[in-house]
Amino acid sequence: MSNTRVKPQLKRWERRVLLGVLGGVAVLALAGVVGRVNRRSGGLALLREWFDHPLLFGTLMLPLLFAALVLATWPVWLRSVLGVVTVLLGLASVPFWLFSDHRETTRDEAAPGRPDRRLVVVEGSAMIDPLYWVYVDEGTGLARRRWDVAFVNGDWSGLGEVAWDGPDRLRVVVDHRTHLIRIAEGGRPERTLIGADAY
Repeated sequence: MSNTRVKPQLKRWERRVLLGVLGGVAVLALAGVVGRVNRRSGGLALLREWFDHPLLFGTLMLPLLFAALVLATWPVWLRSVLGVVTVLLGLASVPFWLFSDHRETTRDEAAPGRPDRRLVVVEGSAMIDPLYWVYVDEGTGLARRRWDVAFVNGDWSGLGEVAWDGPDRLRVVVDHRTHLIRIAEGGRPERTLIGADAY
């Protein structure tokens, strides 16, 4: 009499569901990577807007990972470890959902004589502190690129004014200090105001 254990076999529908679940995880992970890569200054604005949501995509992965753990025929210890990791990741995401900042575009203005170049101001908050991001979008459609111009934390200082000072120059006022930033062909600013540079 043989003591050889027979590995459980998945039914055809279970295999299809498992493949679909793992495919969903891969698609969400790929979308997150595409969004994160395009988050850099000069990245494609549409891909950044659509896919740079790691908290959302990570949360959507959790039920898919649970389904994969239930359906997979991996060893029990491996499924247990992955299950614990998945639960911990789910619990760790809760504070981020509770205190995540909600960003809103409050200005979107074309440069004088340049409809393909736009000033974009996005406002958000970290708890009670206002945050401001200033960008220049260059191009149209999927080819539109977003360049970082300034980031101002309202807890430290205030954003007084952001305006075009011509088709290739921005005027940014932070705490009554005026910065003139030239915009090169292609939309790249000559410098960015981040942190101490803005004050």
